[in-house]
Amino acid sequence: MSNGQGSPQGEAAIPPFRQVLGHPGPLWMLFMAEFWERFAFYGIRWALVLYIVAQFHGGAASGQADANLTYGSYLALVYAAAILGGYVADKYLGHQRSILIGAVFMAAGLFLIAVPDPTVFKFGLATIVCGNGMFKPIISTLVGRLYATGDERRDSGFTIFYMGINSGAFLAPLLTGWLANTVFGSEGMPAYKFVFIASGVGMLISLVCFSLGRSQLQGIGAPAPEATGKHRVFVVMLGTLATIPLVYALLAVGGKPLQYVLSALFVILVFLLMTEAIREGKVARDRVIAMMIIFLFNILFWMFFEQAGSSFTFLADQIVNRDLGGFTFPTAWFQSVNSIAIIALAPVLAWVWVKMALRNVNPSIPRKFGLGLLFNGLAFLLLMFALSSLVRPRGRSPSGPWW
Repeated sequence: MSNGQGSPQGEAAIPPFRQVLGHPGPLWMLFMAEFWERFAFYGIRWALVLYIVAQFHGGAASGQADANLTYGSYLALVYAAAILGGYVADKYLGHQRSILIGAVFMAAGLFLIAVPDPTVFKFGLATIVCGNGMFKPIISTLVGRLYATGDERRDSGFTIFYMGINSGAFLAPLLTGWLANTVFGSEGMPAYKFVFIASGVGMLISLVCFSLGRSQLQGIGAPAPEATGKHRVFVVMLGTLATIPLVYALLAVGGKPLQYVLSALFVILVFLLMTEAIREGKVARDRVIAMMIIFLFNILFWMFFEQAGSSFTFLADQIVNRDLGGFTFPTAWFQSVNSIAIIALAPVLAWVWVKMALRNVNPSIPRKFGLGLLFNGLAFLLLMFALSSLVRPRGRSPSGPWW
């Protein structure tokens, strides 16, 4: 049982949680809250660029550039917002209240983007960005705090939690695609607003799950005694409301101005980290330098990977032959492929790493990063071959969706 006994000096004691299936009970509450949050986040992923082109550009192919730019700007700001959201949760508000406020703003943003107006749509995206910054980086931190340092169940606990992430990401495109293309619309005229509404409902379910279950945490993630005042919640909500127009402005300008802003923020972050590391000594300095190198390649990986919601979506919708013996494979379902692959293959890879470790040939974490980048690049080479050799001029690929 996880408890405070044996905790290193300075580490907060772990409450005597009730154990469920060999893990602290709150893990399963966090699992469900994250499941529905990821359902909401990935439920709209396949539809955003297609909706922008259809709703705001009359379906013209010339609108794809604007759609890609808006989607890329939105995702960049989602990742950047985690820095500010994490700081507010750590230093001012507490983790539990941060998650609740983030869920409220995310749900509001998801309902806003269902309004068919370009200004309201971008304000909705800006609201989702601010809410996600308060929610996403915090809930994962709570999972780690359920286990004492050295608890051998910690890694498997995170594995369970990430299964929740991928389960939500797998189910969301299937359900929202079915609502848009079958229940309320058709393959030719999808009802995208029901994608956004369904995702908003999913976010409300996440809010309810965490709100009702957070008492199980027994104080983990609660604000410090000097920070319990409700006025702090009010201040953070006002601050978030004031930040939304700024995020909207960055979404509206997009492109190079946004790139300059985010690059400047990254340089400032690197400067702060390096200054602190140099102050701590040579070992800390070298570790931060190594971390920065990994940061660089991590950025490259996600640059390529996140095309799944933009250029890959247009590819699947307009070029790939999605006919499978009379059944048309929905565009939305391509977004579920990654998650089902993770669910199916992560245990296999975990087993492979264990077996390789027994032979003392398990690759280091940086080498595994390198392998990820290598296979990412090979996947793009495969797509280049398919697009250059298997696609008819001005037509669809004759080879089906497998490529």
